[in-house]
Amino acid sequence: MRATKILIGGPVYTGTHGWRPAEALAVAGDRILAAGTRSEVWETCGPETQVIDLAGRTVVPGLADAHLHVLGYALALDQLALAELPSLQAICAAVAEAAGRLAPGEWITGRGWDQDQLAERRLPAKEDLDAVSPVNPVCLHRNCGHIAVVNSAALRRAGIDRNTADPPGGQIDRDPVSGEPTGILREKAMDLVTRLIPAPSPARRRAALERALREAVRYGLTQLQTDDCRYGGGVAETEALFRGLVGPEAIPIRITQLIPAEQLQEAAELGVRTGSGDPWYRHGPVKIFADGSLGGRTAALLEPYADAPTTMGIYIHEREAFIELVADAHRLGHQVGCHAIGDGAAALFLEAVAEALRRHPRADARHRMIHCQVLSEPLMAQMAALGVVGDIQPVFLRSDGYWFTDRVGPVRAATSYAWRSMREHGIPLCGGSDCPIEPLNPWYGVHCAVNRQDLSGHPEGGWQPAQRLTVAEALDLYTSGAAYANFEEAFRGSLAPGMAADLAVLDRDPFRCGPAELKEVRSTLTMVGGVVAYEE
Repeated sequence: MRATKILIGGPVYTGTHGWRPAEALAVAGDRILAAGTRSEVWETCGPETQVIDLAGRTVVPGLADAHLHVLGYALALDQLALAELPSLQAICAAVAEAAGRLAPGEWITGRGWDQDQLAERRLPAKEDLDAVSPVNPVCLHRNCGHIAVVNSAALRRAGIDRNTADPPGGQIDRDPVSGEPTGILREKAMDLVTRLIPAPSPARRRAALERALREAVRYGLTQLQTDDCRYGGGVAETEALFRGLVGPEAIPIRITQLIPAEQLQEAAELGVRTGSGDPWYRHGPVKIFADGSLGGRTAALLEPYADAPTTMGIYIHEREAFIELVADAHRLGHQVGCHAIGDGAAALFLEAVAEALRRHPRADARHRMIHCQVLSEPLMAQMAALGVVGDIQPVFLRSDGYWFTDRVGPVRAATSYAWRSMREHGIPLCGGSDCPIEPLNPWYGVHCAVNRQDLSGHPEGGWQPAQRLTVAEALDLYTSGAAYANFEEAFRGSLAPGMAADLAVLDRDPFRCGPAELKEVRSTLTMVGGVVAYEE
């Protein structure tokens, strides 16, 4: 067989044999044909072969983001971007500017604030927003997406007042004296307001998603495992949206779409289950929430928060209902991907997995614990014994490193964000960004996994440096690890012969550049299924 493309003139890391580099790579159609020495690969060259001179650049397997919300990110690009604003004063100025250009009554939405990074070091309140937007309803999500602050106009539209009961799995913060809502809504309480915000038009959804997908391939991402049916209007509508944009003749990027637990019935009616679809668009795990976020103190802990001893977080479901939900998805043949951040949520999910396997034995279910930020040695051992995949987001450390020890105290912090310990327990790991919670660029995640620092190099020596990963282990998260988590290790994740021709050509060698440079790595060419998706 003759190659359709040969890449030569730079190191080729196939992701096999300990990440030792080959000298050249041959592609035939949509698959890898050969990797090896220059002479070995050159034997596959024919008269029609396109030769790509790497000129010293580096080839790695195409990267995958194992957990994100790419449509959510796309739509957030049109909202107020609050992540870099240093104070409530600056946030209010941005809201005031939006109110000045919108018609009275139009919604103002935004996301990205973090009370721990604001000059005022406190949660925003409805009074802050009322002063600059008394007429336009405002809803601003914290960077974690599990808390929002709204103004009085939004509360009125939602009919929320001092007499409104907390919804199951949610909390309306209230003034301790008057009992009036403060404007802070947690978890399911946000739905009381967000369901009133007009949905974007189909044209806006499509344009925004196209923009985000093209950004993804520029980073060397060749597959996205994304949770977007809530943004897309349902399982069928979301699939139609993505299928209109992805594929070898459109934007060459592979999509795995998670199935929200609340849309499980729709999926069953459509004949959709984990693994159904094709190499460009397939269905992934059933997504279930066990708890909230650590930054917002809604992650469910087994013991109270060290810096807020009156709370242990929020469980999204009652225990028995949660166990039945996991068991039902498992019984139907699905993989389950559970959002579990606190050790309480982790313990509950592992209990549910054990019960599901007891009732309905199934080999190699590969259920995923998404985030798994606060663990313990016994919980790690249980994850490994049950074959549960750790779906981690190393880039979280660039934000959370500043305060997670305050949240949980030094004892629990020692086994939080503990990726080295998880590997040593034998837990399969994959890596993602949770974008738009964190940036889409996967090299930020590699940087945080290797350095245990934020993007500026703080702190010196890193947070809990004993938990660092090597460059090879960090790249495994976004290549073979992401493929394994998705039951695709025989199809993608490495550049071995017969595997999908998904690769990134990098401007530098991540194994030879300084660790501080990892965040600066960029793809100069991205190929998916043998098709060039991006070229600098």
